[in-house]
Amino acid sequence: MADKSTSSSDQLIDLLVHAPVGLALEALDKLPQYIERGKSQVTLGRFVAKTMSQRGSTMAETIGERVFNEAGQVIVDLFGIDLSDDQPPPPTAEAVVSEDVSADSELPIAEYDGQAAAQIVKMLGQLTAEEREQIASYETAGRGRVTILRKIEQLRSSS
Repeated sequence: MADKSTSSSDQLIDLLVHAPVGLALEALDKLPQYIERGKSQVTLGRFVAKTMSQRGSTMAETIGERVFNEAGQVIVDLFGIDLSDDQPPPPTAEAVVSEDVSADSELPIAEYDGQAAAQIVKMLGQLTAEEREQIASYETAGRGRVTILRKIEQLRSSS
């Protein structure tokens, strides 16, 4: 009586010969569909990579700026050393208008422009909220020293 199950040699021929031939013929029939699907996947991959690259660099810049600002504030708070640039930036139209409106002599800290940010930060706690706001406006329009502005922001939140 003949065995109804396929012999192992027949299975091997099916796997090594018939299956690849069948796949090749099927692939030829569906080749345009495979090409379109591949193109759409590549386009999607490029979009995702570009978006993640942009988002990643923006996040890295934001995190880097935040770490730098926080570290600078800690150094000022602990050691009184100001790492911010005390050189005035080039004058802008806003700074020129501000100088006309609020001169150094009208600020609540004497000889304000001649002092380092670390010295000013130490005095901010002794000022009223209005005086600190005056300093913040003057600093924002002029030199924009982050150390002073962040200390004023800290004092605002603790009030």
